[in-house]
Amino acid sequence: MSEKENDTTVKTWHDKMHIFGRIICKYKMEIDLIDDLNHKYEDALKKTNLLTSHGKNLAGRLDSELDVLPILQSCKIFKKITQCMGDFVDTCIRHGICRPGPHNLDILSCWVNDMKPGEYNPCHTHNENIGYSANLYLKIPEFINDVKEPHKFKDGRITFISPGSTTSESILPEVGDFYIFAADHMHCVYPFKTKDPNDIRRSMPINFMINNTVQGTVI
Repeated sequence: MSEKENDTTVKTWHDKMHIFGRIICKYKMEIDLIDDLNHKYEDALKKTNLLTSHGKNLAGRLDSELDVLPILQSCKIFKKITQCMGDFVDTCIRHGICRPGPHNLDILSCWVNDMKPGEYNPCHTHNENIGYSANLYLKIPEFINDVKEPHKFKDGRITFISPGSTTSESILPEVGDFYIFAADHMHCVYPFKTKDPNDIRRSMPINFMINNTVQGTVI
C-alpha cells in the first residue's frame, strides 16, 4: 500500500507513539462504522450458537469474550480495519521491522470483550508468533473517579508495560480508537467502577500476522 493510497482511502491516518521503544499506532474510526459493528454484534447475540466463547484462549477475568470472526467481514468497518493494518505494516517497513512486501494480511482471531464493572484483564502478551495485535473500542462508560490522589486513577485504561516490567504507561481509550501494536508487547486493563452496574466497556481485540515478518525488537 503506497502513501498516496493511504491518503485517499482513510480520512484520518495514525498517530504514531513510541512507548518503551515499541511502535504503537492509533487510528480513529468513524462513529457510523462503530454503530454498524455494535448493531451487528448485538443482533448476533440474539441468534443461538452464532457467537461462541473465545475465553479458553484468553487471560481476561471477564465473563463475555465472544468470537466475532463469523460476522466481521459483513461489517462496514472491515475494509477500514484492513487498511489500518496495511498502514501499520508500511510503518514497520519504514522502521526496518518488516521486509518490503508484497504482504498478505491474515486475521487469526477476533473477539469482543464486554467488560463489566470490577472485571479486568491481567498483565499478558499475545503469542509472539502471531506478530501483531490490535484493539478497537466500541463502548466506553463513564468511570467513577473516587481516588484521593489523581495519579492513582487508571480505571478502565489500557496499560502498556515496559520490557523490564518496571514502568507502565496508561491510556484512556475513547469510542472509535483503534490501536495496533506488537503482539508480544505486555499490557493489561484495570478494573473500573460505574454508577450503573450494567454499564459495559466494549472492545474488540484482533490478532493478525503477515508473511515475511522479521523477528526483532520493535523500535
